[in-house]
Amino acid sequence: MNWYRIAQTRSLLRELESFKPHMAESAQVIYNLWDQDDGIDEEYGSGGICDQISQIISDVIVGNIDNVDIIPGGQDGDDHAWIFVKRGREAFSVDIPPGYYESGGGYRWEKIPGVIFTPDMIEIFPVNVSDLEDWEDEW
Repeated sequence: MNWYRIAQTRSLLRELESFKPHMAESAQVIYNLWDQDDGIDEEYGSGGICDQISQIISDVIVGNIDNVDIIPGGQDGDDHAWIFVKRGREAFSVDIPPGYYESGGGYRWEKIPGVIFTPDMIEIFPVNVSDLEDWEDEW
């Protein structure tokens, strides 16, 4: 069986969906390492971990799905970071909304205790590639 040819014919959405469990497991590792004491973490200060969550999701995608471009969805000063994933004429926003694992806003976020990440927390939405190219030009 020619697995390479089968992989080439899979849609990006289907591939992203298939890695949701791995994304959730990886996000759990990052969340479990987040150690706040009175709302402060040694590494992140009073900020949240959405940057680290979006980075680990990006790592899972790039490590498992061929020929994708990752574009940051947040920017300096934003309250939240997420990613866009693009391959050819397919593009998607991929995110775990911060309300699942942290509360707050701006640069003051607190860990929501006891969160268990599940694949259904991961949101994948289609994005117009031409809109994404405009966004990418701004970066």
